Amino acid sequence: MSDSMHAYYSDRAPHMAKNLVKVPEGPLLEIITELQNFAKNRTVLEVACGTGYWTPHIARVSRKIVSTDYSDEMLEVARGQGIDNAHFVHDDAYQLAHVGSELFDVGFAMHWVSHIPLSRWNEFFTTFHARLKPGAKVMLADDIRRPDDTDPYYSKLADRDSYEIRQLPSGKSYEIIKTYFTPENLRELLGPFADKIEIHFDRPRWWLTYEATSRGA
Repeated sequence: MSDSMHAYYSDRAPHMAKNLVKVPEGPLLEIITELQNFAKNRTVLEVACGTGYWTPHIARVSRKIVSTDYSDEMLEVARGQGIDNAHFVHDDAYQLAHVGSELFDVGFAMHWVSHIPLSRWNEFFTTFHARLKPGAKVMLADDIRRPDDTDPYYSKLADRDSYEIRQLPSGKSYEIIKTYFTPENLRELLGPFADKIEIHFDRPRWWLTYEATSRGA
């Protein structure tokens, strides 16, 4: 993770913690229900768990969940929830060196893949899938850009990535990688790694499911 991304989410952790009391409804509830169906009585690997918004919903139905994040500040909030059956691990998403040798039945990453530099896409999914059983169920979800979004958004020709300037209530500003995918982008990028891709694309976020393959390794 870039220094700017790490600093942004570490500084943002106290503000994101306020969302933990939000009761999921509508599309959020639909996503959680689908994820719970995958996770029931299975072992689960969550990447970039942040404050642990999704974790308790999965922990209560899974056999075991290991949730990773690179930010100690995020993990402090997540651990503070006291979620039974959840194991929080400080880990780099591109290495996942601390989750052990176990292969998991299910993997998910929410609001993470939009922050992956395109040059590291293969690196992440090769690492991620190496921690999953062949044919494991995977869910990803992320944002669809709003028409009224005022955050400056731009691309850099040098690396083909897209960026946003994010500002926190403290006034600090951060440049972070943020890619807003189309369904076509997602199918193309995930093609080497995924079978049976199903995409749901409706604001404010898209979400998708697939079965993990090792073709991209």
